[in-house]
Amino acid sequence: MRATVLLLLGLAALASADTTSYHGHRLVSVLPHTQAGVDLVNALVKTHHVQEWTHARGPGVPVDLLVPPRSFEALVSTMNRNGISVTVKIDDVQAVIDQQMEEHRARKSASRAFDHTQYHTLEEIYSLLDEVEAGSSLVTTYTAGTTYEGRDIRVAKVSTGGTKQTIWIDCGIHAREWISPATCQYILDQLTSGYGSDSEVTALLDTYDFHVMPSANPDGYDFTWTSDRFWRKNRVPYEGILSCHGTDPNRNFNSSFGGPGTSDSPCSDIYHGPSPFSEKESQAVRDALSALDTKIYFSIHSYSQLWMTPYGYTYTLPANYDEQYRVSGIGVAALEAVHGTQYEYGTIADVIYQDSGSSSDWVYDGWGIQYSFSLELRDTGNYGFLLPAEQIIPTGEETWAGMIAAINAVI
Repeated sequence: MRATVLLLLGLAALASADTTSYHGHRLVSVLPHTQAGVDLVNALVKTHHVQEWTHARGPGVPVDLLVPPRSFEALVSTMNRNGISVTVKIDDVQAVIDQQMEEHRARKSASRAFDHTQYHTLEEIYSLLDEVEAGSSLVTTYTAGTTYEGRDIRVAKVSTGGTKQTIWIDCGIHAREWISPATCQYILDQLTSGYGSDSEVTALLDTYDFHVMPSANPDGYDFTWTSDRFWRKNRVPYEGILSCHGTDPNRNFNSSFGGPGTSDSPCSDIYHGPSPFSEKESQAVRDALSALDTKIYFSIHSYSQLWMTPYGYTYTLPANYDEQYRVSGIGVAALEAVHGTQYEYGTIADVIYQDSGSSSDWVYDGWGIQYSFSLELRDTGNYGFLLPAEQIIPTGEETWAGMIAAINAVI
């Protein structure tokens, strides 16, 4: 039996060994002006096998689509006939991927701890955690869980000692959102370098422990480096070992599981999984939080420049919405003050779309953490998931400023 399983796993690995190419794929923004236009965009996404980078939320809201070359002319023609404008933002997506990978290879030999000038592989991120733990008395790391493919889901605890409430930050639950783990690394850098020299950081660490999970989906994140840059889910196989893979871990929490914004199909990017907490990634977040007294929860995503509160699965507001909205506004104002980057804020359902089974909703409903925030970082679609590495530092600077302000607002 074991030999059969190993053989099937080997065949699955061979089947996914070829890197997905996006040569000739274009990133386009389309703008439907009516509800009929929105419905048409949603229909064309399905018929032309177009990958949604943002969802058609309503009239007057741009939608970012990754369009394969075989579908481009027909898609544009249909859009134009129906009064929907189409703007090409990236003419050859693979060329941008290749350029960013080449930049990483060129800089790798000169990499150092907390090098925020480039994105890092999972191996590099975990090596950094080892280095920080060895070099700082503030940091200890632990493994919150192990993935389907056997990778550790690691957390860095930053603490000055004693018993304190926790600020939790997780990044990268959606694999293709590279700016998210990069921002977690930036935050960890600020915490470890700022204590004793930066008054704000010192005050924060004298009040709270920080638990930072830089990659909440290690299997998926590694897959974006080796096989498919725009992979979103984890890598659990479904419907036959050579068929569809992956559950969206952020649809797998026990909060209106299987409701709006999810799919029953394992081939979908928003597949919710077979049951609540069926996935190692959602279990790891759940189990780590269950051992902590957490004051504020942050889950870092990209992209769209949004600061969001529960709920995603319903338009009903949470009981303490006014307070969460107040704190969000303070965080957004501080964030925007750094580089002028503009964010919207409000509930997930109101500012982006309805979704169910998300970590932030479960944290609020299931675990009772009264301050639960999901952030969608830069940008608003010029690069999307291919945000250039030179934007890592400014993104980190503004995000950290917003989080400091929000944390201080609830003290």
